[in-house]
Amino acid sequence: MRVRSWWPQRRPSLATVLVLAFVVDGLLLRLIDLGARAMHHDESLHATYAWYFMEGRGYFHDPLMHGPLQFHLIAALFKLFGDGETMSRLPAALLGTALIASPLLLRRWLGGAGTAIAAFCFALSPTLLYYSRFARNDLPVALFTVLLVAAIWRYRAEGRLRWLLLLAGATALSFASKETIYLFEAVLLVYLDVVLWRALIAQRRAAHGTTRGRLLVEAALLPTAWVVAALWPLLGRVRARLGLHTLPREGELLIVLGALTVTQLGALTALPLPRAGITLEGDALLLYGSVATLLLIAGACAVGLAWDWRRFALAAGLFALITIPLYSTFFTNPEGIVTGFWGSLDYWLAQQDVRRGEQPGFYYLMMLPLYELWVLIPALAGGVWLLWRRDGLAALLAWWFAGSFVALSLAGEKMPWLNVHLVTPLALLAGLALGRALPALRDALVDERVRVRAWLGALVLAVPAVAIVALTLRTATALSFAHPDTPVEPMIYTQTAPDVPVLSRRIVALLEAPDGATEVVVDTTASLSWPWAWYLRGRTVRYLDAEAIRSEPPSGRAIVIVAGDTLSASDPMRARFAPAIPYRHRWWFPEQGYKSARFGSVARGIADGSLPRAWWHFVLHRIDRSAIGSLDGEVLFPRAAPGAAAGDRPADAGD
Repeated sequence: MRVRSWWPQRRPSLATVLVLAFVVDGLLLRLIDLGARAMHHDESLHATYAWYFMEGRGYFHDPLMHGPLQFHLIAALFKLFGDGETMSRLPAALLGTALIASPLLLRRWLGGAGTAIAAFCFALSPTLLYYSRFARNDLPVALFTVLLVAAIWRYRAEGRLRWLLLLAGATALSFASKETIYLFEAVLLVYLDVVLWRALIAQRRAAHGTTRGRLLVEAALLPTAWVVAALWPLLGRVRARLGLHTLPREGELLIVLGALTVTQLGALTALPLPRAGITLEGDALLLYGSVATLLLIAGACAVGLAWDWRRFALAAGLFALITIPLYSTFFTNPEGIVTGFWGSLDYWLAQQDVRRGEQPGFYYLMMLPLYELWVLIPALAGGVWLLWRRDGLAALLAWWFAGSFVALSLAGEKMPWLNVHLVTPLALLAGLALGRALPALRDALVDERVRVRAWLGALVLAVPAVAIVALTLRTATALSFAHPDTPVEPMIYTQTAPDVPVLSRRIVALLEAPDGATEVVVDTTASLSWPWAWYLRGRTVRYLDAEAIRSEPPSGRAIVIVAGDTLSASDPMRARFAPAIPYRHRWWFPEQGYKSARFGSVARGIADGSLPRAWWHFVLHRIDRSAIGSLDGEVLFPRAAPGAAAGDRPADAGD
């Protein structure tokens, strides 16, 4: 008697094997020396508050530090495996690895080669690799956005409930991660409105044909297609006259995604109030926000339940099952529901006027060619080719990239980590384009009629392609492993200097030594307290401003960390301590050059060749470390401390 094996008999395809190989390779690259880089200011905030959470001090959602998901994941890892830099970065590393496998969801359309190419780009992209090793929210959002896009595409093709549930889950996790998802949700909702409009027009023309008068009606449907979907059950007579009898799947997607998204948009209702002379603060704002959010939720539920109460209840239930426990810290902080559903967007809108980073409008036009030329060229060239051929998936990916590019370029805050959200659709579009082009090239290479020209063309393209890929891989390894905490290039932007973890180990050792230091006093000037709050967690630390330190000097058994200009050279406090050890606290990439660029100077630089030469020199060598700007500090050890007489900069710091 033959026993049927439970293991599938079908062998995995070459594409699947390659994707799995890239996943393993990507995981290793994301885990090697994961804790070696000094903790960035933002990373230290995320890790420290996750540590508080793990210690039992609770977690209270604050839009200042984005969504709650990251804090729950990091705190859980701290609880299971102990706290440290590696554990704080592990969620981003694991979710960044999952991103490598995500093209498999679109394999039927990307093709085997396209799927493998997209996974390869995800695994080794300089931008994605660097921020997969960073305790930030951008890689999780990138993964969840890919899942959201895949769910939209798969539901349009198949109409299966599983894809609506994936859409709901990805949307919930995105909102629980970072507020940039508002931009990407808007981009995708506009896309769904357009494709729904096309589907409605096809229905109408099938029923009534095309006339000049009807073209006006069709044009009017473009901005209102979403209204037709939302009110579909109530528009029976109108739809009958228009020849609209079946709600397309695009409309179903628009209802579900729109209803889930609108629950997060309560803060938009408050934008007109200041113009009307209405100012809300404190309890009044809390009451208004609660009522506005509840009304939006009620309206969203009414629309969704009227469409298909079973499907919508499942999708909305999954959305609520994820967002509400995370925002409320599993119901220990009910106010977190308000700060999540209202406060996140309210804070994000306010930050647009702050314009943190003060980057020029061409910022992403500069960054993408510098780091991601290997996906930019095939994505743009291949995207145009595929759009000309009316490829539906190419249209979705191109819309996702173009919409995100415009939205991020117009937003007040432009930062290097936001490049993650541009590289992601570009990599998928590059995979799609190359996956379609390579079979055609393969056929041409063996076709006797065009074989010679095909081989010549392939060789001409292969040389620069190999050079660009090699240069990109060199950039990726340098960025993530050679100098990950030394800002010799703009992707690093600003970073805690390597001096800090070196000194922190010495400080902790002295605090733990018998008859060692009794406490640490940290100057709060220029946010000097971060990342010291992380490195000195669980120790006796006081955070004082410069005036308090000068007016009431700490005892001679304290370790004092101050900004470089807090104590004058003749300050009597210095006599009570060993000679100060200078260190770099935070350093940053000098931005004056490109920020001062104007169209005329750029045009002249291109014309005389100086700009291409400077660009090529930068690509190969980056900048000299002497050009890096820095915020410097000093550490004053007790005179009796071992090695306290050594007043030099830490020996293994980044000079």
